[in-house]
Amino acid sequence: MSSSTFPNELWMNIFEILDSPSDLASVVRTSRRFQLLGERILYKCLIWTNPRSLVENYAFLAANGHLYTSPRSLTLGISRTYHPNNDLIEQINRAKGVVHPDGIILPVLRSSHIHEVRVADDTGLYNDIEYLASERLADMMYNMATEFTNLRELSFVGMILPNTFYSFVHNFPSLDKLRIEDCTVPITPEPTNLHPCDLPITELTILGLRGRRDVREMRALAEGKQLRVIRFDWTCYIYKHFCRPMNGPGNGQPMWQFQGFAPANQPGVHFADTLIQFNRNRILLDRPRELSPHIHTIDVKFPTLKSWQSYVLEPHEHLINPFAKFLEICPGLTCLTIRNHLPWIRLAEDALPNLVHFQGPLTTIKYIMSSSRPIRRLDIRDPSGSLLGLEKSFKDIELAGAEGSLEDLSIYLSCWDDEILYAILHHFRGLKTLEMRYKDGEPSEEIILAMGAHFFGQMPNLVSVHVFKYGCEPIASVVEQVKTRGHAPGHIQSTTGTKSEVEANLKELITAWNRYCPQLREVQLQADYVWRRAGADDVWTKRKYVFGRRFGDT
Repeated sequence: MSSSTFPNELWMNIFEILDSPSDLASVVRTSRRFQLLGERILYKCLIWTNPRSLVENYAFLAANGHLYTSPRSLTLGISRTYHPNNDLIEQINRAKGVVHPDGIILPVLRSSHIHEVRVADDTGLYNDIEYLASERLADMMYNMATEFTNLRELSFVGMILPNTFYSFVHNFPSLDKLRIEDCTVPITPEPTNLHPCDLPITELTILGLRGRRDVREMRALAEGKQLRVIRFDWTCYIYKHFCRPMNGPGNGQPMWQFQGFAPANQPGVHFADTLIQFNRNRILLDRPRELSPHIHTIDVKFPTLKSWQSYVLEPHEHLINPFAKFLEICPGLTCLTIRNHLPWIRLAEDALPNLVHFQGPLTTIKYIMSSSRPIRRLDIRDPSGSLLGLEKSFKDIELAGAEGSLEDLSIYLSCWDDEILYAILHHFRGLKTLEMRYKDGEPSEEIILAMGAHFFGQMPNLVSVHVFKYGCEPIASVVEQVKTRGHAPGHIQSTTGTKSEVEANLKELITAWNRYCPQLREVQLQADYVWRRAGADDVWTKRKYVFGRRFGDT
């Protein structure tokens, strides 16, 4: 078959496989047809986070309208100027220049008084924006973005959300994922008749909201009827939108009067006519707040333990109870992730009947693990946890009768303790997958040598084992001890040997487990590599490992 008869879609799939941009550049130079296809590939994912780069590329895009159907993903990170109030807005008060459409950069005019720069230490989200876009350049950017009708993913990262945000996100009929991260909510949002429930998105992520405006308008984005996945943190407690009365606390302001979703005044329309328009839209805007019945994944990041102790007031009333009520209206939920710290949470026994994967701190285990929930994967992430707390959680799981359905167990604690293995063996012999990550400490030499015979070999269903130090040197402590058996820990660095010698010793150790663990197919003792084999008689082979594919990163 001649290459000229290949469909364009096939060539584009081939071009996407090319890892090197230089390889793609070489290919597209071979013919005009390949050049056009290559341009479509290059513009499939657009990232506009620098106004100067936007100016350089805008003219090309404006002159090639055929590329408007190419973008599938757009990341926006450009904030417009808000003169004369730039230094009143925390996220942009250090900007030093305003970029105009012709490329000219003018200095940011400052007010005569000095404002303190607030750094969001608790969120870890501090973005020093260097350049702002002029009002005209920002308008040009958003107007062009609305032409990308095939957009599937839209991200706002490290910026001031535009005042037209609540209407802008409705311009993309095929939008699947909406992400808002490290952004300041709109300064003066423009009213719109459009309602978030009509957004076609299936995934919503809101993390690290900044600014002092009410975030209830942002929470309403979770009313999308097609939503499957919701991710949020303590800067935007989405669940409060569904668990509070229609009237706001103490102000009597119904949801339909929120500024972002109020019907817009038309020129020449008197206030009485506007009230009529309000009443016409009340059916839409004052409806009960309904959560999508398709929700299967919720990922929520609560404050850290230190923040709970210092800043969170009345957590029972304002945070925990509404969250529990929210989970109870999500019967289709299959995956729940609770990050950082949550003191406790009490659920009705019949809540979350379809939950199969739970990740959370030790304080939540006894409340989530239940015989009424078919949880198969448990991921314990608790850097502040202890061996005592872990053993208590294991006993709670056993008392609840939930250990029988558990197949995968992942544990991350700050410090390694050999007793962890004994506790796991005692409570969970039926595991198929076991992962243990630790930040400090290391297994003793005795434990390393006994892992195969005395631990993993006693778990007849175990096929995958991951035991490694997270966030350490490429050669993990387990590997170092395999190489330096009998040496003092301080002498490890000088006796580690070459990489090939370490790998040979590690392979020798794993091969010795074959006698006791014929069912094992995957072993990881290094942070970056895993050893795999296809069957009991196969040879162990080293493979590159990307952490997070199985259990998700912290």
